[in-house]
Amino acid sequence: MSKTETQDHFTWDASGRAEIDGYDLAELAEKYPTPFYLVSVGQLRDNYRRFRQAFSAVDGLKCYYSVKSNFESIVIRTLTEEGCGGEISGALDLELVKRAGMPPENVVYDGPRKTAEEIQAALEFGVHLIDIESMTEAKTINAIAQKLGKKVNVGIRIDPLLPRPYYDKMITTYKAKFGFRLDQALEAAVAINEMENLRVTCIMTHIGSQVFTPTRYLETLNRIFDLIGQLKGRGITIDEINLGGGYPAQSMKNWRLSRRIVLARILEKFGRLEADVKSIDDFGSAISSHYHKLRKDTGLDPRLSLEPGRCLVSNAACMIGHVDIVKNDWVFTDVSINDVPENLFFSEWRMVLPGRSPDEKGGQLYNIAGPTLATQDVLYFQKELKDPQEGMPIAIMDIGAYSIARSNQFTRPRNAVYAIDESGAMILVRQAETVEDVLSKQVWDDRIQSLSAKAG
Repeated sequence: MSKTETQDHFTWDASGRAEIDGYDLAELAEKYPTPFYLVSVGQLRDNYRRFRQAFSAVDGLKCYYSVKSNFESIVIRTLTEEGCGGEISGALDLELVKRAGMPPENVVYDGPRKTAEEIQAALEFGVHLIDIESMTEAKTINAIAQKLGKKVNVGIRIDPLLPRPYYDKMITTYKAKFGFRLDQALEAAVAINEMENLRVTCIMTHIGSQVFTPTRYLETLNRIFDLIGQLKGRGITIDEINLGGGYPAQSMKNWRLSRRIVLARILEKFGRLEADVKSIDDFGSAISSHYHKLRKDTGLDPRLSLEPGRCLVSNAACMIGHVDIVKNDWVFTDVSINDVPENLFFSEWRMVLPGRSPDEKGGQLYNIAGPTLATQDVLYFQKELKDPQEGMPIAIMDIGAYSIARSNQFTRPRNAVYAIDESGAMILVRQAETVEDVLSKQVWDDRIQSLSAKAG
């Protein structure tokens, strides 16, 4: 094993035994009420350490974990223990990093619409940077900083206006809503830096999710170095470049379009749906080398920072459930898109059948659905299965990012989260909700009737 190679804490052998950190997933499915989430702390640590090692050629590198990816207590505490910082996007995230004991100088605040209350709380906490996305926001931060008697460092989020890759042209995206266009960034930065209580010290960007190769980051660096060179000519020194996130989760299959689209079937036939994803070591090597080259060529010396999210937590969690009903070519499970709501047009999760061999072939095509009364509650379309049985366990892998955080309560409460800690113990991280938990925020008294009467 090379020094940058991480151990995969999930194994599935020819006998059908599927386990994480020594725990048999079939046995867990019988021991604990399903469905439930399961986090491997060891996998999370390994992922973070490999990420840091991949960029070890960059002195002073700062990592700000994207808290919105997965904000379970054990995830944020583990990364804080590793020395990782946090990227927050609102009041909830701010409270989470505080509870985790994350130092404020390791926290950056991103987002296109931050409230005045959230901005003030972040400044009072002492976050390292607030990355600005509009002139309206800049004026608000300046006014709050003035009220607090502070001059604060801020970043400017930019859209580097990269050409869109072929797969990105097939779907409508909304990336253009974030930050300042590159051709507007220079004048925006100058105007913001002239505000009495703000100092522009960082250029920040985020070019997408599950980016296949480092090439787009290298071109982004070219454009940012050119911008900070222009800013230097206007008397503004940029101390930090934040390349954001988007580094790929290595274990995910990168289906960019669902198989349910006819065009996708054609692309799949020619091998255009599943991309050859470069390793995080490739990303680290290419980005580090290009960053050093640009520093040498330009004489500029900004620190490099990154905002990893999905690549750290994706394969650090799975969801375990059961098959409940087999009907015609449909298999119904107790796992729904409430639990794994990531857009199915983005990627396809690995599915594991504990007790069945991963090499099992044959069978027929089934659609695998969740239990909710919702047409779109389909987890897999036309998946080949051999003799699925009611009551058999099922595990959906790689759901550590944007599943627990986005889970919802459509027709049923949210599920429990367990973790395997580094001592090998199974611990409860989040209690399963009850119906009463869901209804506790509703108002059930005479006020509803009286308000209805007034409206009538």
